[in-house]
Amino acid sequence: MAEGRATTLLEFAIVASAAVVPVLLLVLLVVGVVRPLDPAGPTVRNGDRHVSVRQVAALKTFERAIVRRDTVKVGLPTAGLLLDGVPQCRGTWSGQGRVLDRIRGALTRSGAAAPSPAQRLAAQLADLDDELQRFSAGANRRVSGAVGFDALRWFEAVGDALRLPVEAPDYPGRKFTVQCADIASAAAMLARSNGHMLSVLSWRGTEVARVTSRWRPDQFVEISARQIARANPWRGFPGCVFMGNSAPGADIPIPTYFVTGSRAPEAELCTRSEMFVVAEDRGQAAPPTGIAGEPTADLAVDDERWKVPPSLDVMLQSLSTLRRPSGSLYRLYTDASAVLDDTPTGYRYGPNRIDVGGTPVDVGFSIDLTIEPSVQELAQKTVACYTGRQDVCRALGISRAEDAGGALGHRMLERAVVRMAAVAVIDVASGRIEALAGALSPCTRQEYDGPGRGAGCDKRLPYTPRYRPDALLNAAVFHDAMPASVIKPIMAEAFLTDPDVGARWLASERAGMRNAGIPGADSLRGQLARSNSARFLDRMFCADQGFVHCQRPWRIQAMAAAFGWNGGCSTPRDDCGKRDLLFGRAVDVEADSGGVAPIATLVPYGRLLAEPLGGKIDAPFRLRPPTALDSGKVHACAAGADGQRPSKDDWEKCKGGNVVDIVAEGWGQGHARASALGVAGMVASLAAAANGQAELRPPHLVSGLRGVGTEGSSSLESAVSRFGFADPKPIRLSRDAAEVILSGLSYGHRAGTSRLACEQVFNAQACKDIDWIAGKTGTPTFPNDDRSLDELWRLCGRGAARTRAEQAACGPLRPYKWYVAAYRTERGDPRWTKVIGVLTERNWIRDTGRIHGAGDHGPNPAAEIAMQVAGRHAGFLTGYVQ
Repeated sequence: MAEGRATTLLEFAIVASAAVVPVLLLVLLVVGVVRPLDPAGPTVRNGDRHVSVRQVAALKTFERAIVRRDTVKVGLPTAGLLLDGVPQCRGTWSGQGRVLDRIRGALTRSGAAAPSPAQRLAAQLADLDDELQRFSAGANRRVSGAVGFDALRWFEAVGDALRLPVEAPDYPGRKFTVQCADIASAAAMLARSNGHMLSVLSWRGTEVARVTSRWRPDQFVEISARQIARANPWRGFPGCVFMGNSAPGADIPIPTYFVTGSRAPEAELCTRSEMFVVAEDRGQAAPPTGIAGEPTADLAVDDERWKVPPSLDVMLQSLSTLRRPSGSLYRLYTDASAVLDDTPTGYRYGPNRIDVGGTPVDVGFSIDLTIEPSVQELAQKTVACYTGRQDVCRALGISRAEDAGGALGHRMLERAVVRMAAVAVIDVASGRIEALAGALSPCTRQEYDGPGRGAGCDKRLPYTPRYRPDALLNAAVFHDAMPASVIKPIMAEAFLTDPDVGARWLASERAGMRNAGIPGADSLRGQLARSNSARFLDRMFCADQGFVHCQRPWRIQAMAAAFGWNGGCSTPRDDCGKRDLLFGRAVDVEADSGGVAPIATLVPYGRLLAEPLGGKIDAPFRLRPPTALDSGKVHACAAGADGQRPSKDDWEKCKGGNVVDIVAEGWGQGHARASALGVAGMVASLAAAANGQAELRPPHLVSGLRGVGTEGSSSLESAVSRFGFADPKPIRLSRDAAEVILSGLSYGHRAGTSRLACEQVFNAQACKDIDWIAGKTGTPTFPNDDRSLDELWRLCGRGAARTRAEQAACGPLRPYKWYVAAYRTERGDPRWTKVIGVLTERNWIRDTGRIHGAGDHGPNPAAEIAMQVAGRHAGFLTGYVQ
């Protein structure tokens, strides 16, 4: 009997493979059934995939289909009309003959026929039209008129897209053909999640005229690849953004919080000790707490996002090249194949990776912020309260004497004390920015984020709503205004160090400081406290020497630079008066960087006595060159319209060429500009000088950049020093003069221009006794202090303005108020420890239609906000939890 042949392993494998194939086919069919059969149901998609050229082209067909609602020619199409309107897609969209659909229906045995692609598409277009109506007909819509979906125009656009090949700059020489599946996918994308994607598109009514000028006259929307692109998830993880210090007594700070995105792996990554401490210190380090994003206008009172500055992503945008593994600088510093000469300093960090599930993954460099979370929360909640968030006011226990126990600002429009508020807080000794807060009242926000105001907003306001995304950013750093009288500390420092009269004036003021009581009205300290601009202009233009041979305007100009202002103004530049927010560097430091422009986020800071080239406001600015002034014209300006000196109208009516411009700068008006951060930085220099500091680091938001703290990794040298921190600078201010100036400012709330504001927050007797704050108010010019909203509606809303003065009333000037102050947070310590700068836009009184606090009358709301914040920070008011 023949012995049976043994079965080989190969034969077993062949049999097994043959058996597996039917099973795999069955699995594929079952997976196909999982797709939702309900045409209104959600579609599962990979949200991280790259946007294809064909997908963008398919989406752009809706640019022609979305039109003004009353011009729609053919409304929502049925499935049959879709097949007739786009005959090229009949085979794809009809569903007839599709084997997978028939098998899916047989397997589910639902008793109902599966909807065809045309039916699903018709349902999605109906959903899209509903969302277009909701999106364009709301109270604060983002589009200039109600829009709808026009099937006829869409059929024409789809026909062109299917017929004409598409080219893309990223793929030169290649042409792409849009498929019917791309068209259906585009409709599903727009209709998904209740039309969520509509809010990220560009709309007529929110885009500026420069953009819409290239649109078709009947075009209401533009769709681009930029709006729908997705990041590649396989390029590693971005670095963390840390803030706070949970171990203030330790040698190495341990962050308290990190700001995280929406991806769960990122949040988990930032709690790992190797991300924020070096190896030897990991045992004692408690992980920081994640905060998901930035504050919003409707944030709950107990939300942790109050601790994060608004617009933080924009502030840190320039560091994304290091924070993200896809960034060019990240690759230069970490790529093993990089040549040392490729980097601006010949420096390389080496690989920056972290172990994730046993696999080393690239991670971007992390950022340490200077923000003090508890101070940021206090400042942000205070500005939210003053712009109308009554629930936040109650939570903090904020009240005002003027409101007599009622809701804060209940007499104002929107029940908001101010329409805009911005706050910057700086630590004097270190230059660390501890808070950057900004808020808008709801109606003010609507003036900037859409083509119209809501029904609850007063239509008499003299500002035409228009889309200005820059105005929606954090006003503490991205908004500037004429500084008005907050420039007086700069002027006073120039006076007290003047080579001709400075020593005499300084000796007189220091002698006065030895006497208790309010400084006299004729003293420099008294003029500071009372903000006597006319007498300051007398000093500026040398009234003590008959207004002749006067060089003090140019000494004030030079002194502004000693306070950190006028950066980049020595030659004509568009960024004259700006400064780097991240590291505190000046804008004109390329020479220190080997000709390499540093990484920076340039923001408005401060400029004084600068002018635009050729007198054109949109031209680059430079320092105003010193010129001899006509003493006769100066004397006439000093006397004012009545020709008498001294009188109430001194310096208020000027004529005579450049004299007028320089006098305007002396008022803190004209071309002078500053931000809340800039005025705070100016007084921080003054406070540091008064404290006796020899050096000062400019205000900065970033305290460090770091890689993964594994053994053998070197620290990231601030992305190399050329991209990093500004060195501490010698203080160029006189300590004796700084002490005099702050002494004068410390009487502002006792007997000066901030007294009424102080008495809104504290009682009158307490204000007389307060010696822990020294501040200066400022009121930029505003043409409508004496006009009501009814008058402005007649002039501006109905086009009745005729004269130059009436046209100015309808111009862009807004009713701002300033306050900047140094304050002490350590009782018993005579040093000034913090500085706060506040800019506000005043609101209108509801019953009278008049602006609140016209001119210098009434309490200054910027000073109120500063005292609410500083009083809690220093422990004199309740509501601050450190």
